[in-house]
Amino acid sequence: MPAAKRKRADVVVVGGGCMGASIAWSLAARGTDVVLLEQSHVGSGSTGHSGALIRRHYEHPIGIRLAHESLRFFETFRARTGHDAGFVRVGFTTGARDADVPALHRLLELQRENHVATRLVELPELQRMEPAMTVEDLAIGVCDERAGYADPVATALGLARAAAEAGAEIHEDVHVRKVVVDRGRVVGVAGTNANVRADRVVLAAGNGTPALARTAGVRLPIRFVRGEVAILRRPPDFGPPPRLHFDFYHNTYSRPEGTRDTLVGYLATDVRKGQARPEPFDGTLREATAKDLRTRLAARFPGFRRAQLRGGWAGLYDVTPDRYPILGPAGPRGLHVAAGFSGHGFKLCPSVGRLVADAVLRKARDPILKALSLARFPQGRPLEPVAPFPARGERLP
Repeated sequence: MPAAKRKRADVVVVGGGCMGASIAWSLAARGTDVVLLEQSHVGSGSTGHSGALIRRHYEHPIGIRLAHESLRFFETFRARTGHDAGFVRVGFTTGARDADVPALHRLLELQRENHVATRLVELPELQRMEPAMTVEDLAIGVCDERAGYADPVATALGLARAAAEAGAEIHEDVHVRKVVVDRGRVVGVAGTNANVRADRVVLAAGNGTPALARTAGVRLPIRFVRGEVAILRRPPDFGPPPRLHFDFYHNTYSRPEGTRDTLVGYLATDVRKGQARPEPFDGTLREATAKDLRTRLAARFPGFRRAQLRGGWAGLYDVTPDRYPILGPAGPRGLHVAAGFSGHGFKLCPSVGRLVADAVLRKARDPILKALSLARFPQGRPLEPVAPFPARGERLP
């Protein structure tokens, strides 16, 4: 995937993570002349730092629909693309305390209305499903058998290769510095080895998208929040690995990592401490954070008290005011964005790729595009949870 030599394309996609690759594939598969430009290598940015959860446990119909469509894509990834995303179905569990049971019932009703068959499980069954879990503080459990996780880098590479096989050009080691605008419309991008003319440009560059959008006069209401992930080696006598699990009461999400490890991160972070612009950092997991994550996970799965810390990493969430992404046209004619995924980007990349391709090609537009447009914020119509559970906190992954 060499540096860009093309001088002209119908569409330029900036960003070679899972989102940019998905958009490029969705465009190329429809016969569009598309060039994807990545400043490092495919999957090297936020995608490579993803926990790579694939679940449908959302509190708004839009989140549920996008996640449901994307799950079906991951389940058939090889058949669709010819490549392997490393999808592993492990199932999803969570639990509710007495005070939150009514909210949980409403949430599951909303999911059923949107074709997601999440089911309630009584505590004895939950305990049988997860013998390492402590359930004494819970009143009821939930299970979604189809949830799982994937390999984030393999996903981005698979989509990029499928895009190339469909006719897209993928160029690495090119640094786009600005969107070029003339008389109120996009005419291309410019930068180091990245000068390509195009009438349509899609910014899907992760944490770099807001800065690139500003070069075209577009301000995106995005803040950047540090997120950290620890990898724990389960003790030899731990038993079977827990499924993908959300613990709203100890603020962790977790899933298996390989055959012997478990990945754990914070389910909620303090967005109020976020930065308006991403600050450089080395992606290192802090030791104190790793120990805290282990302590929190052990509060639900006591066997992790003896787990060995095996490392981890840090990344940045790009967070919008309502924690849903900004998709579609923005600013000058021909400019499109896919940004502000607030920790949900990986699991949604297949459905978002389709949606953004629809917008770029001016196909019949899904109402979701209007609901997730940049205009919703100045117009005072951010998305609000329809069935919040629990009725507090911020969910990111």
